[in-house]
Amino acid sequence: MNSIKTLYIISLLLGLSLTANSQTKGFIDSKKLETYLNAIHLKEGFNGEILVAKGKNILFQQTVGLASYENNLKLKKDAKYRIASITKTFTGTLIAIAQEEGKLNIQDKAIDYISAVSPKFKDITIEQLLSHTSGLPHNEGIKDYWHIKSKLQMTPEQFITEINTLDLLFEPGSQMHYSSLGYHLLATILESVYNSSFENILKDKILTKLQMTETGIVDDLKIIPQLTSGYHLVTDDSLVAAPYRNYSMLKGAGDMYSTTTDLLKWNNSFFSNTLLSEKTKANIFTQQTKKNSESYNYGWYKSSSVPKKQYHGGGTWGYSTYNSMYRNKQISIIILSNISTLPISSIASDVEKIVFGQPFRIPSIEKISEKSVNLEMYSGSFISETSKMVLIIKNVENSLYAKLGNNPPFKIYPKGNHQFFGKKIEIEITFQIDNDLVSGLMAERMGKTFNFKKETK
Repeated sequence: MNSIKTLYIISLLLGLSLTANSQTKGFIDSKKLETYLNAIHLKEGFNGEILVAKGKNILFQQTVGLASYENNLKLKKDAKYRIASITKTFTGTLIAIAQEEGKLNIQDKAIDYISAVSPKFKDITIEQLLSHTSGLPHNEGIKDYWHIKSKLQMTPEQFITEINTLDLLFEPGSQMHYSSLGYHLLATILESVYNSSFENILKDKILTKLQMTETGIVDDLKIIPQLTSGYHLVTDDSLVAAPYRNYSMLKGAGDMYSTTTDLLKWNNSFFSNTLLSEKTKANIFTQQTKKNSESYNYGWYKSSSVPKKQYHGGGTWGYSTYNSMYRNKQISIIILSNISTLPISSIASDVEKIVFGQPFRIPSIEKISEKSVNLEMYSGSFISETSKMVLIIKNVENSLYAKLGNNPPFKIYPKGNHQFFGKKIEIEITFQIDNDLVSGLMAERMGKTFNFKKETK
């Protein structure tokens, strides 16, 4: 895999990797977006596609990276990706449609539609499931979820059995806690009122009407043409094949796949009345829960900061995704990647700044020093001079890693003169040397400087 990645980086530097032209289209700086796409591919390992559009007019659409590292296949436009929690935007809208059709009311109790649910959840309403205020935990609330149950095919009955073993985190409606389990229950409620599968309801009510022919439900036994292979970025900045995950427990919460142009059709449906009435759209974007400058509405986050937007991100093994729409401007920004653990929200924020002409600096690509370095001399624990936070520097198999507090470790690279830098995390570390020994370090990140002293034994 490393040799394939090396050859690919060489081709990228020769300008052969991007699949779209770099001319400026419309009002956005396409050249700057292209340069940024190159930079995050080399610096952070981004692999995927970015699309920017105004209404139906695509202003920027480019890919970078590989659809399959095993087969050295370059990504093409409109490849398919698992979109993870972006699925919730569809489930929320289906609930709004069901309410408009008189099938349910969001003030109804969930237990009225799923009789097998334990009586201890009798006070949870559909609206509380929609707004993550039901008190249900997220996936990891289920015992042995990540190690065992996330890999198992679950029947609907088995899923409800798992739900019934849980305790509420708080009284329904009193707080907010993000819960994919709640969205699975919403999908189950939809199946109850329509007497059909969630997949068929999705097709009938949304996908067919919007001609979203490249979107559907993930099925481990189904061959999905043009579906990208998923990869996971580990702490040494290398890629591994994405660990297996079964999607039966993510019904309505994270079990869809799609393309950038299909998601554009989805966003554009909110700019007109082709799918939803004005009343239903108003219900969807009415504030349900609010936290800081953001609220959550029928499967969409809503940001009140400028520029105002509705959006949702997604993350699962092998995929990082983001979809946002700026309804007052009819702008869409869609980012799909077949790499997991990418800082997708940060990448989306950067793209937004470029699209709307806000001040932004393209990340610099540091050159790794080829000089032989004694990495062991830098190892040790360093304590902040102000916050008492501990930064651990460790040499592992002739590579240096930094770990701050309880955060995961990340690899740092030598640039010469006792200076190191991070790729995934934009940071520069300069070690202070006294009498040929390391006595401390200075870390620079996001324009701020932090000083650490080395702890002595």
